[in-house]
Amino acid sequence: MRRMIVAIATGVLALGLPLSVTAAPSSPPAASQESHPAAPDQLLVGYARGATGQQRAEARSRAGATLVEVVVAPSADRAAVELVEHRGSNREEATRRFTSNPTVRYAEPNWLLTHSATSNDPYFTNGSLWGMYGDATSPANQYGTQAGEAWAAGNTGTASVYIGIIDEGYQYLHPDLDGNAGTNPGEVASNNIDDDRNGYVDDVYGWDFNGNDNTIYDGTTDDHGTHVAGTIGAEGANGLGVAGVVWNVRLLSGKFLGPTGGSTANAVKAVDYFTQLKTRTTNPVNIVATNNSWGGGGFSQTLLDAISRANTANVLFIAAAGNDSADNDSTTRYPSGYNLPNIIAVASITSSGSLSSFSNYGATSVDLGAPGSAINSTLPADTYGSYSGTSMATPHVTGAAALYAAINPGSSAATIKAAILDSAVPTASLSGKTLTGGRLNVSGFVAPVAPSAPPTASFNYTCSGLVCSFTDTSTGSPTSWSWTFGDTGTSNAQHPSHTYSAAGSYNVTLTAANSKGSSSAQHSVAAVAPSRTLTVTAGAKKKNGTTQVTVRWTGFAGPNVDVTRNGSTIVTANDGELTEIWRGSGTATYTVCETGSLSKCVTAAATF
Repeated sequence: MRRMIVAIATGVLALGLPLSVTAAPSSPPAASQESHPAAPDQLLVGYARGATGQQRAEARSRAGATLVEVVVAPSADRAAVELVEHRGSNREEATRRFTSNPTVRYAEPNWLLTHSATSNDPYFTNGSLWGMYGDATSPANQYGTQAGEAWAAGNTGTASVYIGIIDEGYQYLHPDLDGNAGTNPGEVASNNIDDDRNGYVDDVYGWDFNGNDNTIYDGTTDDHGTHVAGTIGAEGANGLGVAGVVWNVRLLSGKFLGPTGGSTANAVKAVDYFTQLKTRTTNPVNIVATNNSWGGGGFSQTLLDAISRANTANVLFIAAAGNDSADNDSTTRYPSGYNLPNIIAVASITSSGSLSSFSNYGATSVDLGAPGSAINSTLPADTYGSYSGTSMATPHVTGAAALYAAINPGSSAATIKAAILDSAVPTASLSGKTLTGGRLNVSGFVAPVAPSAPPTASFNYTCSGLVCSFTDTSTGSPTSWSWTFGDTGTSNAQHPSHTYSAAGSYNVTLTAANSKGSSSAQHSVAAVAPSRTLTVTAGAKKKNGTTQVTVRWTGFAGPNVDVTRNGSTIVTANDGELTEIWRGSGTATYTVCETGSLSKCVTAAATF
């Protein structure tokens, strides 16, 4: 047996992991690892970088274990991880034998994870896709994702964005999904050859890691994965069934959940599968995010490392917060709880904006809420149905990532995550329950409107001495800015600052432009010579004969100043203060000058 993983629909778990990106293994949380079921007589063993095949075999031999499979193959950037079986010893003893070997980084249980998605309403009623609505759509629901508003503004996605669905398989020939079924561009269908040499023969639509074959759809048991796929990317405006958050996208399957669940070992392989598709040099696939509506088990260093590799590859890992009505800040849930920058942890809300009764939450461990109660989507055998759970909330956020990437190609995982979290709408039920205190809102994920006329240039400014800051206030959607500051200085920044070399009146011109033309605005700007001040203060003499002397100055331009004390010059940051220790008695004389200028100086002294 292998560990099972939990899908996140009502009655289903969504779990998360504690995070660390260090090379050394992370420590699991204080909560007992024994409270989670694990595959009997199995361990995941992570080896040190560079451990040879012979060293790994010797480690297994000393622990009385046999190799089941290599979960992570060793390479230049990753260390080997093996799934092993130990007979004749308990888990603790086998773990001790492995970890006493210097070639072993860690040995951990193969957690059992399960799923049990439940349908509660047949999909018959028109107007039931509340999760896609906004306050300006018809029908309207302010607690939806506002996806309808993004569609109306022209953003329905692009075929160049790929999403990995780590879950059950999905019915890629469903009439509402077949147009968005992604294919591996490095693989030729049905030729029984591993064309892209990634270790998987004919992985055209993805790979079934549970069954170890290329059949990613096995019928009605793939209902949870098919439902998730529809929420992300069911085709829109086709007159059929439902519409996903993003109408035009490409979906690939990393199936690792079967009828009775899945294993952590297979989850790791699915995560690495998408990372490798993105990072390969030939026919790379633009994997923007993976959807992870599952969870269960305890902390796993193996899974943590795999998600960290996805982070390095700029792949978001969007994960369900869980369905235990629990505070994830108190009890970490995996994998949504790993502390990695590419993870977005998602809670569930209802159509009235309440936190769903089943949903986990966490003021620091869960990022935002999204529609997850009574969500209609695609199901196997060309059907539709309503499911509930953080499993259903998560693909709304994954679809949002695809929408943003469609109009912002090349964006990093960090940029997409920031855009999603920064646009969250404050929601009373999520205040103090999620990091953002808000719910998903994609209404702003739209392409800029093409201008119909040149912009009207205008700007404001403020000056402090010789330093002036300029703020562009142009209207009409300018896309470029050209400043001349009245001396020899220029800038193409939208909101620049400029330091003048001398006091005076300067004519500053801004030219703002877009595809329709340009216009200019001009102001006369007065730069005033700063009033330079310098004070030197000596503190009380200490018993050891030393005195602290503090030098403070204002009004000097530039990042650094020249400070001369008793004939010796140093260059220091222009932060307004310098403290030195003097021994004995005497007079400390300081001169502060703008760097390279003997005319812009002030002198002061203190006796001690």
